[in-house]
Amino acid sequence: MPIATLVPVTFRFPGRLMPTALTVSVIGSFNGWNTAVHRMRRTADGDWSVTVYLTPGRAVYCFSVDGVMWLDPTDEGRVPNGWGSEYSVRHVAAEAVMAAQPA
Repeated sequence: MPIATLVPVTFRFPGRLMPTALTVSVIGSFNGWNTAVHRMRRTADGDWSVTVYLTPGRAVYCFSVDGVMWLDPTDEGRVPNGWGSEYSVRHVAAEAVMAAQPA
């Protein structure tokens, strides 16, 4: 039986886009669109960052910046969200590391 692989994915929000932001979260189908689950931390260079462990495949997400939704300027595509706007897409590739197999 295959073991589900989790891949570390780092999301970054450029601080220059909203220099006065107080809270930034990445939200998506992977966390139930909950702004409290993956809160980002401000880095030394003023950007915001968080690493999330996701299963390989397509991740649909956006950023919540002080409660306002933002698309990722470095996303890998966009999909309609059904609300007249879009969500960002990131393609999560399986890492090329094989898990140790029992002898």
